[in-house]
Amino acid sequence: MAPLFTVLLAAAMPALAQVAAVDSAKVRAGHDAFTRARIPVYKVIDASEKGMNWSVQNMADFGPLVQAASDAVARLHARYPSATADAYGNGTMTNIEDTFKLFNGGNLERGCISHQSETFSALQPLLVKKSLVVKKIRYGLPPTQHNAVIVFPAGTDWKYTGVVFDGWLKQKSAPDKMVYLYEDWGPLRPVGGIEIEPRYWKANVRLLGDDE
Repeated sequence: MAPLFTVLLAAAMPALAQVAAVDSAKVRAGHDAFTRARIPVYKVIDASEKGMNWSVQNMADFGPLVQAASDAVARLHARYPSATADAYGNGTMTNIEDTFKLFNGGNLERGCISHQSETFSALQPLLVKKSLVVKKIRYGLPPTQHNAVIVFPAGTDWKYTGVVFDGWLKQKSAPDKMVYLYEDWGPLRPVGGIEIEPRYWKANVRLLGDDE
């Protein structure tokens, strides 16, 4: 009869092989992506009860997403320039310009739905058969709805493990201006800097289907 240690090691080999198969360079790239977004890595990989507990594979799959989302939003802004967005860096002010055509007019394409669509289209092809899931996300009820994109590990509760991509909020494409942990994401940021109580708007957040 084989020693108990040998039996246990043989049973664990598939899991060990899976971890070893993860490209360490891709894992480092995932860590770097969170650093570029100014999100502390410990919050993502912390295995404590309150941590998000992302796996090694999750981190490896996340790396390419930050640049892809940033590039997509940068292209959107280049196609549809907005003097108000550049001046204020605020999605609400940009929507006001779009609606009332202030300051020589605006572009409806700078709204949150356009940001959501461009970001989702850039990320979805990168997550086919990956350990992460990408979904469209919507806050609120008409007429105060807001749209963004969320990424989270498959099989987990996105309200605790999600990362939100939202270039509309600050009208910026830099990773540290458009990537948020779900717990830190706040769609409503009035120009005066007063933040709406998170419990108010997070009571009405839901995932959307890919075609919504």
